[in-house]
Amino acid sequence: MTISTSRVFRPDPESIGRREVHHRAVFSAHRDAPSTVTVTVEGEIDAANSRELAGYVQRHIAGSTHVVIDLRLVDFLGTAGLAALHNINVICCGCEATWVLQAGRQVRRLLAICDPEGALPLETAPPLLTPVQ
Repeated sequence: MTISTSRVFRPDPESIGRREVHHRAVFSAHRDAPSTVTVTVEGEIDAANSRELAGYVQRHIAGSTHVVIDLRLVDFLGTAGLAALHNINVICCGCEATWVLQAGRQVRRLLAICDPEGALPLETAPPLLTPVQ
């Protein structure tokens, strides 16, 4: 029998929607449905704020069964940011929440190089529009 300890955060209703600025990034969260939370990140994720990102997600997903991490407005994602995403994966698994990662071109490029096996649940990109002939 394995015994383990895990932290459980109670959702703070006052914190949903509150933006936080960490170094060169802004984090915000909102509930799309009672069991779904979306965390949006703008700016740059690097060694200066990657731990804050994982902590922000952990504080806001309590009680959620589905989590969306929206990085479409991220201009730069360093390797520490990639580690934060793997940490978020562990956090979501521990909370038994499914999650999806929305990413723009810059983040997708890094994930193509650093996560070729697709360990992170990257949302499928919509097909490019083809010109009408």
